Amino acid sequence: MVPLYLLLVFGSGALVGAFGYRLYSANTVNAEQSQKKSPEALRQRYLKDYESRLKLNPDQMQKLVVILDETRAKYKATHDSIDPEMKRIAAEQRERINAMLDDTQRVEYGKMLEERERRRKQSSSGR
Repeated sequence: MVPLYLLLVFGSGALVGAFGYRLYSANTVNAEQSQKKSPEALRQRYLKDYESRLKLNPDQMQKLVVILDETRAKYKATHDSIDPEMKRIAAEQRERINAMLDDTQRVEYGKMLEERERRRKQSSSGR
Protein backbone atom coordinates (compact mmCIF):
# COMPACT_ATOMS: atom_id res chain seq x y z
CA MET A 1 0.00 0.00 0.00
CA VAL A 2 2.87 2.39 0.81
CA PRO A 3 4.37 2.07 -2.70
CA LEU A 4 0.97 3.05 -4.15
CA TYR A 5 0.83 6.19 -1.95
CA LEU A 6 4.38 7.10 -2.90
CA LEU A 7 3.54 6.64 -6.56
CA LEU A 8 0.47 8.88 -6.19
CA VAL A 9 2.42 11.59 -4.34
CA PHE A 10 5.29 11.63 -6.83
CA GLY A 11 2.91 11.37 -9.79
CA SER A 12 0.78 14.27 -8.59
CA GLY A 13 3.95 16.30 -7.94
CA ALA A 14 5.11 15.65 -11.48
CA LEU A 15 1.71 16.68 -12.86
CA VAL A 16 1.62 19.88 -10.82
CA GLY A 17 5.19 20.67 -11.82
CA ALA A 18 4.49 20.09 -15.51
CA PHE A 19 1.33 22.18 -15.33
CA GLY A 20 3.15 25.01 -13.52
CA TYR A 21 6.00 24.98 -16.03
CA ARG A 22 3.56 25.08 -18.94
CA LEU A 23 1.62 27.91 -17.33
CA TYR A 24 4.80 29.88 -16.70
CA SER A 25 6.25 29.34 -20.17
CA ALA A 26 2.95 30.20 -21.89
CA ASN A 27 2.81 33.60 -20.17
CA THR A 28 6.36 34.75 -20.85
CA VAL A 29 6.56 37.02 -23.87
CA ASN A 30 9.45 38.24 -25.91
CA ALA A 31 9.46 42.04 -25.52
CA GLU A 32 10.52 42.53 -29.14
CA GLN A 33 7.53 40.54 -30.39
CA SER A 34 5.05 42.39 -28.19
CA GLN A 35 6.01 45.80 -29.58
CA LYS A 36 4.21 46.75 -32.75
CA LYS A 37 6.48 47.97 -35.47
CA SER A 38 5.75 51.23 -37.24
CA PRO A 39 4.56 51.04 -40.86
CA GLU A 40 7.83 52.64 -41.94
CA ALA A 41 9.90 50.05 -40.06
CA LEU A 42 7.88 47.26 -41.68
CA ARG A 43 8.38 48.86 -45.09
CA GLN A 44 12.16 49.08 -44.57
CA ARG A 45 12.29 45.41 -43.53
CA TYR A 46 10.17 44.52 -46.59
CA LEU A 47 12.53 46.45 -48.90
CA LYS A 48 15.65 44.88 -47.36
CA ASP A 49 14.14 41.42 -47.70
CA TYR A 50 13.35 41.98 -51.39
CA GLU A 51 16.78 43.50 -52.01
CA SER A 52 18.70 40.66 -50.41
CA ARG A 53 16.60 37.67 -51.48
CA LEU A 54 15.97 38.84 -55.05
CA LYS A 55 19.40 40.48 -55.41
CA LEU A 56 17.83 43.70 -56.72
CA ASN A 57 20.09 46.35 -58.21
CA PRO A 58 19.67 50.06 -57.33
CA ASP A 59 17.48 50.73 -60.39
CA GLN A 60 15.18 47.84 -59.47
CA MET A 61 15.03 49.07 -55.87
CA GLN A 62 14.00 52.52 -57.06
CA LYS A 63 11.26 50.98 -59.23
CA LEU A 64 10.10 48.84 -56.29
CA VAL A 65 9.79 51.95 -54.11
CA VAL A 66 7.68 53.65 -56.81
CA ILE A 67 5.44 50.56 -57.09
CA LEU A 68 4.98 50.43 -53.32
CA ASP A 69 4.21 54.17 -53.14
CA GLU A 70 1.63 53.93 -55.93
CA THR A 71 0.05 50.85 -54.35
CA ARG A 72 -0.16 52.58 -50.97
CA ALA A 73 -1.89 55.57 -52.60
CA LYS A 74 -4.40 53.29 -54.34
CA TYR A 75 -5.17 51.42 -51.10
CA LYS A 76 -5.69 54.71 -49.28
CA ALA A 77 -7.96 56.10 -52.01
CA THR A 78 -10.02 52.89 -52.02
CA HIS A 79 -10.26 52.88 -48.22
CA ASP A 80 -11.26 56.56 -48.17
CA SER A 81 -14.00 55.98 -50.76
CA ILE A 82 -15.39 52.90 -48.98
CA ASP A 83 -15.10 54.20 -45.40
CA PRO A 84 -18.28 56.36 -45.39
CA GLU A 85 -20.36 53.46 -46.71
CA MET A 86 -18.89 51.09 -44.10
CA LYS A 87 -19.75 53.59 -41.35
CA ARG A 88 -23.30 53.90 -42.70
CA ILE A 89 -23.72 50.10 -42.69
CA ALA A 90 -22.40 49.87 -39.11
CA ALA A 91 -24.78 52.65 -37.97
CA GLU A 92 -27.70 50.85 -39.63
CA GLN A 93 -26.74 47.64 -37.78
CA ARG A 94 -26.64 49.46 -34.43
CA GLU A 95 -30.04 51.04 -35.11
CA ARG A 96 -31.62 47.69 -36.04
CA ILE A 97 -30.18 45.97 -32.95
CA ASN A 98 -31.29 48.86 -30.75
CA ALA A 99 -34.82 48.65 -32.19
CA MET A 100 -35.26 45.01 -31.17
CA LEU A 101 -34.09 45.51 -27.56
CA ASP A 102 -36.14 46.52 -24.54
CA ASP A 103 -35.16 49.56 -22.42
CA THR A 104 -32.93 47.62 -20.02
CA GLN A 105 -31.16 45.86 -22.87
CA ARG A 106 -30.63 49.18 -24.71
CA VAL A 107 -28.79 50.59 -21.69
CA GLU A 108 -26.49 47.54 -21.56
CA TYR A 109 -26.04 47.62 -25.35
CA GLY A 110 -24.97 51.27 -25.07
CA LYS A 111 -22.38 50.29 -22.46
CA MET A 112 -21.13 47.49 -24.70
CA LEU A 113 -20.69 49.90 -27.61
CA GLU A 114 -18.83 52.40 -25.40
CA GLU A 115 -16.49 49.66 -24.14
CA ARG A 116 -15.82 48.48 -27.70
CA GLU A 117 -15.07 52.04 -28.80
CA ARG A 118 -12.72 52.57 -25.85
CA ARG A 119 -10.84 49.34 -26.68
CA ARG A 120 -10.65 50.35 -30.34
CA LYS A 121 -9.17 53.74 -29.44
CA GLN A 122 -6.68 52.14 -27.05
CA SER A 123 -5.53 49.64 -29.65
CA SER A 124 -5.21 52.29 -32.37
CA SER A 125 -3.29 54.65 -30.08
CA GLY A 126 -0.86 51.82 -29.29
CA ARG A 127 0.18 51.55 -32.91
